[in-house]
Amino acid sequence: MNNEHLLNDTGERMIPTGDGEVSFVFARHRFAYQYARQFVEGKSVIDLGCGTGYGCKMLAESAAFVQGIDHDARAIDFCRKNYPASNIRYAQMDAASLSLDRRFDVAVSFQVIEHLSAPGTFIDQIKNIVEPGGTIIISTPNVRTPTKASNANPFHYSEMNYQQFEHLLSTKFRSFNLHGVGYAAPNRLRVVMQSLPFYRHVGRLFKRTSSIKKIAGAALDMTNFRVMTTDIARDAIDLLAICRNE
Repeated sequence: MNNEHLLNDTGERMIPTGDGEVSFVFARHRFAYQYARQFVEGKSVIDLGCGTGYGCKMLAESAAFVQGIDHDARAIDFCRKNYPASNIRYAQMDAASLSLDRRFDVAVSFQVIEHLSAPGTFIDQIKNIVEPGGTIIISTPNVRTPTKASNANPFHYSEMNYQQFEHLLSTKFRSFNLHGVGYAAPNRLRVVMQSLPFYRHVGRLFKRTSSIKKIAGAALDMTNFRVMTTDIARDAIDLLAICRNE
């Protein structure tokens, strides 16, 4: 990675980890792209809200072509300098107002829809740029209980729980599967830690190179994940929808 073009790690824009670094959130985001690779082999793909471009590079290893778009010009510049490939094209564009001259076989949009004030309109726009019969994959945090105003995420406008996201999808697709992303294995210490009121803020207190963060990540098993098909509403960290564009 070209350190000259690093962006600030806001906790929302995912900066890939370097050697000797650990990020629990980045590991989770990367997992979604790993899972999506099975749907893109030999196909044209658009990544809506591609961020720093690491996901486009992962998808491009098996896809025929990947188009990455993001509203942030600096992020697109980062993508081009750090994750170029002959079958990837990056463009600055607002995901909430798409203007494209082609359709794609697959669309992915990970951790984007909660940032938009009109999620239903966003899905309609995605459907318009995906071929009939194509695949649309969307992820969003599973916000099981509404966040209190004092702890609200200032970047999020449309947080949803399982039932809310399922209802939204049911109004847009006749065929979809709603899965969850959860930790790969149970961990009692992790459950205890997550019940503490200050838990949500602990990760931001330590740098990615922190030895404490590395030890905690290993002890709590915070970087290994699985796709869930049961107990999603209760236990999933993220919601992951695989939709058919009919």
